[in-house]
Amino acid sequence: MPTFIVICLIAGCLDATKVAPTVTQLGVTQDIPRLEFGRTLYIEQCTKCHNALRITRFPLQQWQQEILPDMVVRSKFSNEQTDAVMAYITSVLAQSPQM
Repeated sequence: MPTFIVICLIAGCLDATKVAPTVTQLGVTQDIPRLEFGRTLYIEQCTKCHNALRITRFPLQQWQQEILPDMVVRSKFSNEQTDAVMAYITSVLAQSPQM
């Protein structure tokens, strides 16, 4: 029983929209299915090995040159999956104040 309580407390504290805002929150009007696919991959696949990081924690250049290439190799994402995640990350960063 105590394990169940701990899991519920942790799950209650997690808010995926803080880490990865919904496509609706981004206010985009184009390419919505691909962006939603990218967000879904980010939340569901990237968290299989580690906690999802707040996308705005890193600049676009670091996502493009370091983070995503390394994770693509580890996750074995297809080109379509990689493009969708990158499109989503780019959209999130485009809507956020510059770091």
